[in-house]
Amino acid sequence: MERSGLQLSVATMLLLVACVAFNLWLFKLGPLLGIIGLNITKHVVIAWLCQVLGVDRRRNRAAARPFGHGETAPSVNPGLIPPPPHTP
Repeated sequence: MERSGLQLSVATMLLLVACVAFNLWLFKLGPLLGIIGLNITKHVVIAWLCQVLGVDRRRNRAAARPFGHGETAPSVNPGLIPPPPHTP
């Protein structure tokens, strides 16, 4: 049975609560520090979501291999190549 894409573990939930508490503490020190803390937290959360959801995962490992391992490049249909420009 495969795990769903967006399932939070206990450690992740504790980290999320710690980030919220840290941002609230930064806002108590000053608005500029709070905004900087929110910006950093936002970037970390977006990176974590991209990793969990598999945004950069490759779909087919065979398609990712370069040519040269006994394989040839795919042939091109000659009808797809535009004709050379006609010179008078």
